[in-house]
Amino acid sequence: MVKETEDPTNTEITDDTTAERARTAGAGVRRVSVTGARMLREALRHGGDDLPAALRGADDGLLLSALDEGLPAERATRVVVELVRRAPERGPELADAVCEKVLLAQLYLDPPPRAQGGAEGPAADPGRRLRVRNALMLYEGLVRPYARRGAVPELMACVLPGLWTAADGAGREVVRRIAGTRQFTGFGEKGWKALFGGVAEECREHEEAAARATRREARRRWRRGGADGGGLDLKPGQLWVSALLGFIAVALVLIVVIAAG
Repeated sequence: MVKETEDPTNTEITDDTTAERARTAGAGVRRVSVTGARMLREALRHGGDDLPAALRGADDGLLLSALDEGLPAERATRVVVELVRRAPERGPELADAVCEKVLLAQLYLDPPPRAQGGAEGPAADPGRRLRVRNALMLYEGLVRPYARRGAVPELMACVLPGLWTAADGAGREVVRRIAGTRQFTGFGEKGWKALFGGVAEECREHEEAAARATRREARRRWRRGGADGGGLDLKPGQLWVSALLGFIAVALVLIVVIAAG
């Protein structure tokens, strides 16, 4: 029977089986990973002279996990720069894995949780411009080179529509600037069709909503006009003028009848 006990720090696992040595070795790897993640978080939080060494010592998984946690834009920039800096050192398999993670995270455009919980609009996210720049750096340094050689084509097509609608317009700015370079984007025909199909559907929904609102307003006006007697609201002076015109019309009819007799 195997009995396992995991300590509260998630750094070591022990058991009373003959596999204790192997499990202890695995726990050692986990201990290094947890310690490295903690050191990286502290270095990113405090900055200073320890940050460059912490960034260089972290593997790609730790760097991507730090971005996943939602960093302020200026701290995320340090991580992005390190990820892009080591791009030439990665083999194709690892490069594709990092590229895929970056794409699934929509280039890490989303603001950190605190910014998301505040007021809406660009003013609520002071790091928006820097996040756009970070996203473009990730795209140019990690995504475009591997998309150019045909890596992750289906994912590229799926990411584009979501990127267009992401992060309060920041995603649209990124897409425009990617396309504005007039270089190979990697989104492909499927991606652009998916994007414009979604935009067309969105426009159609807006037009239908506007038409419904116009019809409702027209019905309200018609009902209000019917309740007010056809919308006629004559003032006292207008009543006298109407009576006088009616009297003149009757007199003209009588004159014509008398003259004919």
